Formats: sequence, C-alpha cells, structure tokens
Amino acid sequence: MQLESIVSEQLKALPVFSGTSQSAEAYVEEFTQVWRELGRELLQRQLQEQIEHTERGHLGARAKRARRYQTPLGTVELSRRVYNAGSICHADEQLGLPADGWFRSVQELSSALGVGSEFGNANRLLQRWSGVSVSEKTLANHVEAYGSTLVEAEAQIAVEGACPIRSSLSTAATALPKRPIFYIGADGIHTPMRQGGTCEAKVGVLFWDADHLRVAKTRAIVKAREYVATLDGVAGFREQLNRCYVATVDNTPHQVVFLGDGAPWLWLMASLLFPDAIQILDFFDVCEYLWEVARAAFVGQVESQQAWVTTQQSALKQSQWPAVVQAAQRLPPTSEDLTQTVERLVSYLTHNQSRIDYQRYLNQNLMIGSGIVESSNRRIVTMRLKQSGMFWSKRGAEAVMTLRACYLSGSQRWHDFWYK
Repeated sequence: MQLESIVSEQLKALPVFSGTSQSAEAYVEEFTQVWRELGRELLQRQLQEQIEHTERGHLGARAKRARRYQTPLGTVELSRRVYNAGSICHADEQLGLPADGWFRSVQELSSALGVGSEFGNANRLLQRWSGVSVSEKTLANHVEAYGSTLVEAEAQIAVEGACPIRSSLSTAATALPKRPIFYIGADGIHTPMRQGGTCEAKVGVLFWDADHLRVAKTRAIVKAREYVATLDGVAGFREQLNRCYVATVDNTPHQVVFLGDGAPWLWLMASLLFPDAIQILDFFDVCEYLWEVARAAFVGQVESQQAWVTTQQSALKQSQWPAVVQAAQRLPPTSEDLTQTVERLVSYLTHNQSRIDYQRYLNQNLMIGSGIVESSNRRIVTMRLKQSGMFWSKRGAEAVMTLRACYLSGSQRWHDFWYK
C-alpha cells in the first residue's frame, strides 16, 4: 500500500472535536495518542521498507531477526536479515540504526528524565510523553550507560591555557582592576553506596559575577552557572574542574575568586590550579562554627545566642577575627562541649586567617558566601542521589551525577554531548 493511501486511511481515524460533548483537554489527549500511533505505524513501515530494500543487494542470509527500537513516536519492531559472516545485519550499519536500539532524541529525553527524578517516575513519564515502554531497570541501565559515555567523552577533552588571571590581593593593596570576576566554589558531600557506607562526591560550581543578580535586599540568584561532579579522588576532580574552567572563561581576561569551606584539600587544589586567585572562606560556614559556640555557651537562651552570634558576625565583617577569638575564649568554660566548640572555632579561624579579610572583600563587592556552594551539593547530589532508600553502585552514581551536572549547567554542554 502506498504511503499516501496509508496516511489517507489512518487520518479517518482521528477524532473530531465536539465542544458540546467533551472538553478540549480530553480531546487534545485523545488526538495526541491517535496521532502518535499513526506516526509510529508509518515510521515502522517506512523503516522496514528501507531495510528490505537495502538487503536485496546482499546474499547469504541465514535467518531473520526482529528487534525493538525506541523512537520519539514510541516503540517500533523491525525485522532484519542475519548473514553468515559473523551474524552481521547489513541494514543496521547501512541505515545507521542505533546500536543500542534507542534513537538519539529518546536517549536524550530518557537521560533528562532519569537525572531529574527517580527511575520509576522517570519511566512513567517517558512512556506518557513518548510512548516508549521499557522496564525501570532497562531505563536505569541506559541512563547509566549514557552517563558513563559522558564521563569518558569529557575526560578526552584537551585542555588549553586560559587567559591569565589578575594577581590576587596578596599583590594588590588597592581596589581590583576592572576585570570581570569569575567565581569558583567546591565542596564534598557523601553519597550512599550499595555495598554499604558512603563515598564522598566532589561538586564544583563556576559562574561569572555578571550572572549573579540581586532580586531583593536579602536574595540573589545566579542565572547561569556550570557544574562538575565526580566520585573520583581529588586529582580526578581537579582535572574536571580545570577543564570546565578553561572552557568557560576561554580568552576573557578575568579575576578568579575561589569560595570554599575549611577542607584542606580544597585550598591545596585551589592553590595549584589558580595560584593568583582570591581565596575566600565561606562566611556562612564560619557562622556555623559561631552558632555551635553560642548554643553551647547559652543553653536554651535563644536571644542570648542570637545576640552573641550577631556581634561576632559584625566583627568578622570588619576583618576583626582576633576579636572573635578573644570573645570566644572569654566565655566561662561551663561544659566540655563549650570548651571543644571554642577550640574548633579558634583553630578554624587561625588556619584560615588569610581567607577571612571580609571587610576588604565587601568593599570590593565580592561575594563572601551566599550558600551557592552548599546549594550546588543539594542540587546535583542530594535531590537525586540521596532520596529515601537510595543506594548506588559507584558506576551508577558517577554516571547520574555527571549527567545531572551537565544537564543543569547553563552552557551548551548538554546539547553538544547529544548532537555534536
């Protein structure tokens, strides 16, 4: 039957909207399902015809083999001839049929759904939106495979030098030159593993100051940012972060500002990758230490806790961290808990004193900590990989967090992975 005849015949099956007997919502749903099935059937016929046409030029077929392919219109089943030499299906190669049976747009959609929601829900949405019906396990396996492919692809990207950054505060006592500020933040977060225990994921976030917009007096947003994430060690994470940094800044002159907590590995990495960067200890991380002291010193006294913390925050913003140390050490040692929390605060500030010149940072309109690093952990790892009852293999977790970091980044990385 000719294609025109098939289309003409099938079009008669399309429902006609009657506003008196059904709602537009119900009609659109019914029409869409019928239209998708029509498209799926036509697509299957066309592909099968092309397969048979291709196979006419080959001899020695010993059997026919059926295979299901996942397309944007749903699942189609195609029959291909198998030839003697190594069980070859010539049509697969000549027509460019996907090796895993999933066409690229379905690969992309399934991956976007898989990194955005648990696999069970992602599978239901995939079937509803595309007509593709597979098991939850099959979807998970495919998403993890695509994530592993992305990990390998990004590891192959050659890194060239970026435009030199401006010297940091160590060599500049005056206001920063008028170069764009480029922020980099990094942190670690534990991920539950299938074999028991956890494995630390390392997450990085990178963005231009121009994309950091204040939308209210106490609220700001970052409209475009780049993410990287991995379960690899520090060396592997350092390579990922550097690749993303070089690709993002390109040849734009800039000044790097590195935000982080007190983890020694972070600052060692920052010093190796960005020796002239301004290093800033996240102010809100410091505040957590202040609150620990306040709660231990003023047990059950919420107002006194708040007053003490507010005073110390003010001193820190004036770069008077020694005054904060003295204030903590003057507190009466009423408990072992208080003694320990004071020791931790003093050690934390002392070891990071080169990164807590907050008065100067604020005078230069630099971020001192907006929760952007912590929110990156939550956005990339917690919201997808740390839901109730979730446990991961290392390969699966690495694949999903790599895909998710790529998907949520503001650049063309996601598009380039699928279509370049």
